[in-house]
Amino acid sequence: MKLNFQAPISTNTGYGITSTNILKSLIELDVDISLFPIGDVTLESVADKNLIEPIFQKTQVSYNQNDPNLKIWHQFDLANRIGKGKYGALVFFEVDKLKPNEINHLNNVDTVFVSSKWAVDILKQNGVKTKTIVAPLAVNTNVFKDYGNPYIFPEKTDTYKFINIGKWEIRKGHDFLLEAFNNAFTEEDKVELYMLNHNGFLTEQENKIWANMYKQSKLGNKINIMPRAATHTDLAKIIRDVDCGIFPARAEGWNNEILEVMALNKPIITTNYSAHTEYCTADNAYLIDIDGLTQAEDGKFFDGSGNWADLGQKQMEQTVEYMRKVYNEGIKTNSAGLETVQKYTWENTASIIKTEMFDATT
Repeated sequence: MKLNFQAPISTNTGYGITSTNILKSLIELDVDISLFPIGDVTLESVADKNLIEPIFQKTQVSYNQNDPNLKIWHQFDLANRIGKGKYGALVFFEVDKLKPNEINHLNNVDTVFVSSKWAVDILKQNGVKTKTIVAPLAVNTNVFKDYGNPYIFPEKTDTYKFINIGKWEIRKGHDFLLEAFNNAFTEEDKVELYMLNHNGFLTEQENKIWANMYKQSKLGNKINIMPRAATHTDLAKIIRDVDCGIFPARAEGWNNEILEVMALNKPIITTNYSAHTEYCTADNAYLIDIDGLTQAEDGKFFDGSGNWADLGQKQMEQTVEYMRKVYNEGIKTNSAGLETVQKYTWENTASIIKTEMFDATT
């Protein structure tokens, strides 16, 4: 079985991380790959480089235009493809309304893969007629595991530590999170908030504006703005030494970071809306109830053409209540979360894709 694989191969974007993990798992499932990277290949692991670089070189002499083509990329840029075999596209989106060009691109592939049932419903509501299959994403529990030794500020063992991971965005609720943290706690509380949020799509000045907003707030001395972790192993070590993940996102296309925090046995506070409802439940997370949507507009990435969760006073009060609860009760583990992550493996994701792409009846 041969597959033309067209995707970003990197460890510094969500699409790149997803594509790299799916590629490696397809190889393990004995799929012969012709690799067509989108953008520069940037891998942090020597083992990954040694695995993937020869495939790229071999592609130059082994590519066949009749092989099926999987493209992992944005839904507005699917016209460019490899060859003329069966065409599958794995896409992510965060709002409930698709633009006409996105709908057209999605209707011109053979199969659309999405990460959640929420996304399937959005496609149907927007008139996408293409066969759609849920291929949930995953977490690498060989990397996101308990490393044993303290990694950050080990002397502050009596301080309860919250963490948020994900590039600075209104969509990810970073404006809301700051207000919630300052509402939930006082100077007397032994609590800290760790923020890993550098956004490579913003200027350094824009990143600094976000960081300063946090540091100059009422409890800024309890907030740690951290640089991007150099590797996923480093990120896992950081998560290991915090106590609770908090992700009050207005919308997500998946949110790898929640599963990564779950895999380290940490409680989760997050919104009960969008793609992460595929794996976040009342058993493994403290869910912030969403009772309405509002226009998705941030002046930077979203232009108001769709909607996302409305985070109002009710959601603020519930978030503050959850933050106070885990702090006051010293809740630092998540057994249901550990059970959840076992279901979400990259091998499973790749197996769903492999089965569909080589199904002769479609």
